[in-house]
Amino acid sequence: MQIGSRFTEYGLTGGFFWICQFLFLVYSGQAKTLLSYLWTLEEPPGWIWQIGSTAISALAIIAVFVAGLLLDLLAVYFKSMEMRVFYRHLARNRDWLGRLIAEHKGYCEADYEEFERLFGGTSLATDTRAGLGVFLFWNRERRQQYVAAVKRGWGWKLLRPYERLWSFFASYVLVQSGSSQLSLMLDQYYLWRAGRAVSVSLVILTFEVWFLSFVSPLFHMRLVPGQSFLVSFFQLAVTALAIIITLETYSRLCFTLFALVYVTQDKAQRGI
Repeated sequence: MQIGSRFTEYGLTGGFFWICQFLFLVYSGQAKTLLSYLWTLEEPPGWIWQIGSTAISALAIIAVFVAGLLLDLLAVYFKSMEMRVFYRHLARNRDWLGRLIAEHKGYCEADYEEFERLFGGTSLATDTRAGLGVFLFWNRERRQQYVAAVKRGWGWKLLRPYERLWSFFASYVLVQSGSSQLSLMLDQYYLWRAGRAVSVSLVILTFEVWFLSFVSPLFHMRLVPGQSFLVSFFQLAVTALAIIITLETYSRLCFTLFALVYVTQDKAQRGI
C-alpha cells in the first residue's frame, strides 16, 4: 500500500464528506444555530486559545482522514453492482479468457465456473422482473426466481469467487508484465476508489435529507409547498448520480484490467 497516495485519497474524500455534512447543516437550518452559539462563547485567555486552536486543528485533520477511511470501508455497499459490471466484462472476453483460465485451472477455474453459473443468462432487467415475484410468492417457480435474484443482488456466494478472480487477473498482469506497465491501471484504480467514496458520501447525504424530511412533521416543522416533491427528486437524482459515478469508473477500470490481461497473455504466448 502506498501510504502517500492513500493519505491523499482519504484527505480528498474525507474533505468532500464534511462538505456534504456542512451542506446538510445549511439545509436543516442548524448552521445558523451553531454559528450563533459559537459567537456567544466567551473568548478564553491567549495561551488557552493557542493550545485549543492547535488541538482543534489536529482533531480536524484526524476527522478528515478517519472519514475517508470509513467511506472506503462503507463502499462495500456498491459491491453487488460492481460484480454485475465485472461479469459483463467476463462475458465480453469469454473467447480468449477460457484459455487463460484453463492454463491456471488449479487456482481460478472453479471460481470462474461458479461466477458464470450464478450470473449466466441473467440481466438487470430479468432480475428486476424476478424481484416482482415477491407479489406472487405462493408460486414455486416465481419464488425460486425471486430468491435467486435476491442472492445475486446481495452478492450471495459470489464474493469469494469475484475477489479471487480479481486478485488473479491483477497478479497475473503484475507478475508477467512488471510493475512498470501498471501505471495506467493504477490511475484508473485510484480514480475508481475516490469516485466510490464520493458516491458513498452522496448516498449518506440523501439518507440524511430523507430522514430529516420524514421526522420533520414530528417536530412541527412546516414544509413549503412542493418541498416533498423537490426532496424526492433530489434523492433520486443524487442516488442515480452516485451509482453512475461508481459504475462508470469501475467499468473503465475493468476495461483497462482486461486489456492488460489480454496483451500480457498474448505476449507470453508469442514468447515476447
